[in-house]
Amino acid sequence: MKKMTAMLLTLALVLSMSLVPAAFAEAEPITIQFWHHRGSGTQYECVTHAVEGFNSTVGQELGIVVEESYIGDYVQLFSQIQLAVQSGEAPNVISAANTYTPYMLEDDILVDMAPLAAAEGYDITGNLMDWLLEIGGNTDGQIHSLPYCRSTPLFYYNKAVAEELGIEIGEMITIDELVAFGEAAMQTDENGNVTRYGFEIFNDFGYYNAAWIYQLGSEYMAEGGGSPSLEDGTMLKVLTDWRDWVDAGWCRVFDATNPGDIAQTMLISGELASYMNSSAGLGNLMLAAEEAGVEVGVAMFPTYDPDNHVAEIGGANIAIVSADNSEEEIQASWEFIKYIMSDEEQYFNAMTSGYVACTKSIAEYEPMIEFWNENPEFKVAYDQMLNYGRAQETPFVAVGQDFTQICWDTVSLLIAEQSITPEEAVEMITTESEDIW
Repeated sequence: MKKMTAMLLTLALVLSMSLVPAAFAEAEPITIQFWHHRGSGTQYECVTHAVEGFNSTVGQELGIVVEESYIGDYVQLFSQIQLAVQSGEAPNVISAANTYTPYMLEDDILVDMAPLAAAEGYDITGNLMDWLLEIGGNTDGQIHSLPYCRSTPLFYYNKAVAEELGIEIGEMITIDELVAFGEAAMQTDENGNVTRYGFEIFNDFGYYNAAWIYQLGSEYMAEGGGSPSLEDGTMLKVLTDWRDWVDAGWCRVFDATNPGDIAQTMLISGELASYMNSSAGLGNLMLAAEEAGVEVGVAMFPTYDPDNHVAEIGGANIAIVSADNSEEEIQASWEFIKYIMSDEEQYFNAMTSGYVACTKSIAEYEPMIEFWNENPEFKVAYDQMLNYGRAQETPFVAVGQDFTQICWDTVSLLIAEQSITPEEAVEMITTESEDIW
């Protein structure tokens, strides 16, 4: 019965679509609530650019007004979305963290945008990178989310340090090259205190370390649940390497709060030679480096195997909430989604923030080409995502974020507190994850 009801609702929505734009123009403006996680700096600039641009063009023509609200970080935003749905006050459009999308799919609160696109001949799938059609909710002809703030981790390094050491770093860096650079870059004072660290990695296991597991030929999570890496030794290798680097002194222990901001400051000041961070931070990093007169180099995420390079794709998708929203509101939300996915907005978002444009047409969009030619650091992320990217939400595992949380907590003990061994860390992850699969 539920499936039949859904089919009838979809049919009714599709049949009414050709009449909706005209209705917009004749009726009172429809207000769309857009909840997001981008609250400051270049991130918020991208939000206001999209909202103001839409409201003054498409929105003005069709009688649609988008109102944006910064809700908080990924976790806070997801929590508030859940509460809003439960209270009957759900927003219309959301920028949901990719790893939380499965929960919303399980709760059936996201609109399938494929019928909306089909009704007007909009090619919603042909212009997307292949990996976007492999994530939960976007297979079998359905589209429940689209890329909005998708990112991939990059290797950032102080070029002056690399030149000082006589080390040339190419577009792709191997783990062996990373170790050699980190060891050579470390400096200590006469008392043995580290004055310059060679490298730092943050505690975001599903974004960084999971890719290393895939590079080593294993799986971080398997279809249906479970982690083969816990059994075949790859989890142990990744954790052991990280701990060994820290014990050797050249790899800095991550900070519990604001690790990206602190690492950026240390890189620019010369106290840290390199670190890994999301491409989403590239815009702010380059601005800060330019102001300080420091040149920053960018390479792809370090790889154990150049012939099997894998880099995770994190960030957030944009989606339409079905709960409590009328057909007119859903159609109005779709108009805003299309605007967000245009080459113009994909370009502005990418060149301003560092998030990656995930459409194929953007590679032929002249302003994007010109920007990449002038700022080749930003092209690195696009090339990596297109050729080596693997979405964090693949495979679809509803409790995937729960498993990653266990890894985060364990890494805190292994790396930050250094109170357990890598072997004990693997045992802890194995034991604590038994009940979630």
